[in-house]
Amino acid sequence: MKYYIAILFLLTIHNSDLKAQTLKVLTYNIHIGQDAANNDQLKKMADFIKSSKADIVGLQEVDSVCIRSGKVDQMKFLAEHTGMHYAYARHFAFDGGSYGIGILSKLPLSDIKDHRIILTSSGKTDADTRALLTANIVAGKTKIMFGTVHLDYRDSNSRLAQSEELVKIFGSRQLPVILTGDFNAEPGTKEMVNLQSVFTDTGKDQDYSYSANKPVKKIDYVLVSSAHLAKSKKSIVFPVLLSDHLPVLSAIKIQKGASSDRKR
Repeated sequence: MKYYIAILFLLTIHNSDLKAQTLKVLTYNIHIGQDAANNDQLKKMADFIKSSKADIVGLQEVDSVCIRSGKVDQMKFLAEHTGMHYAYARHFAFDGGSYGIGILSKLPLSDIKDHRIILTSSGKTDADTRALLTANIVAGKTKIMFGTVHLDYRDSNSRLAQSEELVKIFGSRQLPVILTGDFNAEPGTKEMVNLQSVFTDTGKDQDYSYSANKPVKKIDYVLVSSAHLAKSKKSIVFPVLLSDHLPVLSAIKIQKGASSDRKR
């Protein structure tokens, strides 16, 4: 029943809000294309993403030609099966390929960049880094920067350092920014409070997305730069057990504003 309600919601916003240029934004940790029991679900994930009618998608835990996931270029596969544009950034080389994050978009992507963010508890500048993938899209007449990220699951201090980097990277942008990801932090934690100095969470605190079989916490978010969010129309967590996370979708309206960015 929940699934059919979700589809009804998607059809409603798809048909009624095109003139309002509402964007449907999905964030999904795909667990290397496998469910919690490590069964391959990549094709079903592609089918789900297509059926969700999301305009743009941030993906985490993506494999690229790794032995463990069948040497598949997962972003290329998902793009081909959804008919969307794509971008990929690797965290690191792994198992004959690489492991990272990706973007799918119905709209063309430009200015694709992997910014890199620190991975450390101490904040040392020579520490390891992880991907922060961004790309620009044009929705109607509005240029938007879209990003996706996967924060450190092991350590709150590391996530706080990462959140501080995110604030530095995005805080001075004139473009509207949509940031999706698995933040590995629940609402009210110091890292999420820090991000709220720049961003607004478009979902509800009760949008539990982990773990998929028995969701008890919210760690997956769709954030929008607070100065540019006109309206968060609705958020939904889909009860599809294709990963160890549940996918989260927000329907949002961005304020029409500047189409240039002073920070490059």
